[in-house]
Amino acid sequence: MRALAIVLMMAGASASAADLSFDASNSTLKFVGDYSGEAVLGVFKAFTGTVTLDLAAPMATRFRTEIDVASLDTDYADRDDTLRGPEFFDASAHPKALWTSNGDCSGSLTALTCPGELRLKGRTVAVPIVVAVAQDGKSITGKATVNRLDFDIGSGEWEDAGTIRHDIAIGFVLKL
Repeated sequence: MRALAIVLMMAGASASAADLSFDASNSTLKFVGDYSGEAVLGVFKAFTGTVTLDLAAPMATRFRTEIDVASLDTDYADRDDTLRGPEFFDASAHPKALWTSNGDCSGSLTALTCPGELRLKGRTVAVPIVVAVAQDGKSITGKATVNRLDFDIGSGEWEDAGTIRHDIAIGFVLKL
């Protein structure tokens, strides 16, 4: 909680809440999947967002992140084209993903768990994140896990968990 207090002090003692934007050029949003027992690492290169820190109620911290789905990059062009296609993200029909949290975070000395919703490929599912604020208050790290089938990611021949695990790990570092 000390790190969260630092961020809150940086936001300004006179304000009751502060909206801070992510510095997307220095932030990362990554994912890790498992394809036939091998880790597949990827990033989303284009995303924007804000975090709202309420000085009077830090557990009411809110996030809003919009992700350009077509910006995904796994460092393999053919796979990226497949992932952008209709059996996976269907980026042409659903170009944006949106994760929002409206507060009600719970906390410990080292982390906040924030409930939220992810809207992806036309579906909205509850997806909580666990976040930690850096000691200097200039960045937030976090993680979440999503079940890709909740969003119809990897349909048809790709549904089998033996080919692609259903759980996908999400990680991020947001520079404020």
